[in-house]
Amino acid sequence: MGDVDPRRDADAIGQHGPGEVVGLRGAPVEDSDRSAASDLDPDSAALLADLTAAIGDLDAAPPALVQAAKDSWAWRTIDAELAALVSDSVDSGAVTRAGDEAPRTLTFAAGSTAVVLEVSAVGRTRRLLGQIVRPRRTQVEVRTARGSQSVTTDELGRFRVDGIPSGPVSLICRFLDSAGRAIATSWVAV
Repeated sequence: MGDVDPRRDADAIGQHGPGEVVGLRGAPVEDSDRSAASDLDPDSAALLADLTAAIGDLDAAPPALVQAAKDSWAWRTIDAELAALVSDSVDSGAVTRAGDEAPRTLTFAAGSTAVVLEVSAVGRTRRLLGQIVRPRRTQVEVRTARGSQSVTTDELGRFRVDGIPSGPVSLICRFLDSAGRAIATSWVAV
């Protein structure tokens, strides 16, 4: 915080108007800091102002960098059209014999494109067998809470991904043979 001269700072505090909060260096607390300081006694408010300034001087990220990071996060899938879940075999009420785990079928649609997934339990993980209904070569990114895996479909739009952990899953499909928009499925638990 630098050298503090209690005699000089005490004199500086006396030079400010009544109710004005000042830091230990005698500088008024900025309006943006005043809301945090309003519930504190004057000495605590002054200490808070000095600590805020010291930390800001040492470790502040440039405001433009902080804003750019926030903006880039919002744009990460902006080019992808949302493919909504339109069919789930769990909702159809299909009954199986006890002990049998029939594959679950999910269908997502976005515009004239659909993604059909068959989800099967394989031990503690899941296998996804899928097809893009408007067949074309597509890079399919399977996103989970533990990361993502990418595969490329064959010419009929078919793909397979093994070792998917149970839990929420979403796909991003990027079409390799056209300038069409990518599609991103809604998140669904598998």
